[in-house]
Amino acid sequence: MFDHLSIGVRDLDVAGRFYDAVFAPLGHAKTWAQPNELAYGANGARHFWLYPAGGEQIAGIGAHIAFRAETNEAVDQAYAAAIAHGAKTLRAAGLHLDIGPDYYGAIVLDPDGNKIEIVVGVMH
Repeated sequence: MFDHLSIGVRDLDVAGRFYDAVFAPLGHAKTWAQPNELAYGANGARHFWLYPAGGEQIAGIGAHIAFRAETNEAVDQAYAAAIAHGAKTLRAAGLHLDIGPDYYGAIVLDPDGNKIEIVVGVMH
């Protein structure tokens, strides 16, 4: 459905360090870097973009972006990296039976307040 997704951030360097760390356990890396934009993906793809945006409200109200992990351990590693780089926990990494019988994931707010989920499997 989506070709790519872009979000605005207050500080591109801070956001870049955050997403470099979070995406590493998920098999994604920075694939494009220019003074005013960064892109991430696997195998050279540019699916997730960051760009500097000014103003008080940076994060989309109610927006929620979920990234797939291949293993529970990758969720744990990405969550730990997110916290180490300034994320705020909404749901700690783990099994959350209130979401689904086999849901394993975490939900954080990135340094700009974007709601980021890291999850094993697909929500149906």
